[in-house]
Amino acid sequence: MKKLAICAMILLGSLAVNANTGNDVIIVKEIPAKTICIKNGMANDVNTFFSNATSLFFEVYKPGTKADLVAMIDKLKAVDGVENASAGTINGDYYAITLTLKTKKDKAWFAKAFAAAGLEYIKINNNEIVEVAKL
Repeated sequence: MKKLAICAMILLGSLAVNANTGNDVIIVKEIPAKTICIKNGMANDVNTFFSNATSLFFEVYKPGTKADLVAMIDKLKAVDGVENASAGTINGDYYAITLTLKTKKDKAWFAKAFAAAGLEYIKINNNEIVEVAKL
């Protein structure tokens, strides 16, 4: 009788777990390569954030080979208004870049600069990934 009671508890317990977890939906999205990732509390308002920045620290997810990263930084340096662009540390698949500007620019300028460097997507804080052109 004890074995039957234990088996019934296990069976009913697993059904209860399955009934509860059947409604949970977990969505995992793969981050596209060459995605800009910005983690900054001030970036929640993108208009203000980009228009006040003369120095921007961001990471690029899977930029490609070392030559691709160097080419990306060279393209950023070539954009009118950029004082300097430099590579920082590597954290797994994320490569840090610091972009220093001569003067403050708006978000449209940043979108054009990122696109010129071959960066197509951007993820700001915990927001959805969007195309740089739709920034």
